[in-house]
Amino acid sequence: MLKKSLTGLAMWFPVVIMIALLVLTTCLLPESWSSSDAFTIWTMLAVGLGMIVLIVLLTWLFTKLYQWKKGYFYLALSLLILVPRIIWIAWLPTDAVSDYYYYNVIASYVADQNSWSVLFDKGILFYAPYFTHILNFSNVLSVVYKLFGNSYFVGQLFNIFLTGLTGVLLYITLAKRFSRNVATSAALIFAIWPAYFLYSTLLGTEPLFLFLFVLSIYLYMKIEENGFSPLWALLLALTLICMNMIRPLAAVVLIAFVITALIVQKNRRKTLKAYSIVIILFVLFSLGQSTINRLVYHIPTSNSSLGYSLFVGANEKSGGQWAKEDANQFWKLYNDTSLTNSEVDKELMSKGITRYKDMAKDGDLVSHMKNKYIHYSDENYGYNWNVYSQAGFVWYHSDIILMICNVFMYVMLAINFVAAILALILRKIPSIYLFTLFQVGFTLSGLLVEVQGRYHIPLIIGYSVLAAWGLNEIRKLCLAFVPKKKKKRQAILTTPEDV
Repeated sequence: MLKKSLTGLAMWFPVVIMIALLVLTTCLLPESWSSSDAFTIWTMLAVGLGMIVLIVLLTWLFTKLYQWKKGYFYLALSLLILVPRIIWIAWLPTDAVSDYYYYNVIASYVADQNSWSVLFDKGILFYAPYFTHILNFSNVLSVVYKLFGNSYFVGQLFNIFLTGLTGVLLYITLAKRFSRNVATSAALIFAIWPAYFLYSTLLGTEPLFLFLFVLSIYLYMKIEENGFSPLWALLLALTLICMNMIRPLAAVVLIAFVITALIVQKNRRKTLKAYSIVIILFVLFSLGQSTINRLVYHIPTSNSSLGYSLFVGANEKSGGQWAKEDANQFWKLYNDTSLTNSEVDKELMSKGITRYKDMAKDGDLVSHMKNKYIHYSDENYGYNWNVYSQAGFVWYHSDIILMICNVFMYVMLAINFVAAILALILRKIPSIYLFTLFQVGFTLSGLLVEVQGRYHIPLIIGYSVLAAWGLNEIRKLCLAFVPKKKKKRQAILTTPEDV
């Protein structure tokens, strides 16, 4: 009895936390939306309703297309993601800025056969040896440049291609667990997400991270479907390691996999056996990352940039975002030849912890976390980075673009809230448990370190899946009230996967 109670509590707890986070995001999101006064509430409600109708209509059309010819379905989904984005970058050329500038510059030099040692000695790598995700993504990008042409536009096309692959893989992955309706809706929501549409046309690392993230879910479900296999375990471990090299969030994903397998599946001993290889390989790589980086790049690198991120995230004045004073402190330590990169990271981490302790002592920690959550939940990141990248058209139409981005986010938050409540009432928590853990894990871990709106991009996968699942549950509840004659007709029209 006690065992069942603890399992039930472990099932309910993440869902309740996620509901609280959804409510908190809904309440705080307006504080990051400066153009909210430009439109009436009725206009925004109309746009929100139109978005729901669009998702439902697209789901119906794509489901019918799948029934007609599967190949056309995949082609249409790919074109829906790829074509508008390609037209966008061809129509509105942007510049590589900030980290994106260094990805492009470093990748270009490496593609031109320059060695990492030479780039390091010439100072071209700048701060990349400390923020090793810049080295890793630039390395991947350099291969793309060698194969398809050494230009920023090629890098943009690469990210768009990755986004298309992610959308298709998301459908294939979800079709293993959910109905065709849910898989289709989730892929379509991901495809048309306005803020991410804008952002995915730039040269950020997120498209590659999201592709690897969805690939890891696919491999997880393969293990769940076929049982323990050294091959699938090895592939999952390698995928998580690659994810961590692009953005250090793979631990959140691995923990969610293990918890879900232990809670939802009955044979816990078999589960631990299946994931022991994954955990061991991931931990070994994490511990030896600095050595591995040195073997790959032949230059001294940091093992982690967590110290800097924690240090910036603990800046009460900036709300946990970049500040000049923090940058100056970083450069002072980074340029100190007596300190290694790892020692710089430890020093910054110590300073960050001290900041948090001082805030807790002064009673300012809660207000700081509130400010960080506002910045973290900001759905204007796609707009901001396009404007920063010299897309003037976006700035001139900022009101309508920001309104569409934020209203879409509100719609997703509302549907996710309904989905979570339905999961509790209908006792279907196992269906969404994994994606609930993703949402809670990404959010809570993100609030400890530096925050930006684009850092919540991994939540898009969970938002899309939970919204699709919620819409499908609402559809089934509505069908329960359809008269019997209509039910028979609906049963004929409904495919087995939809039941």
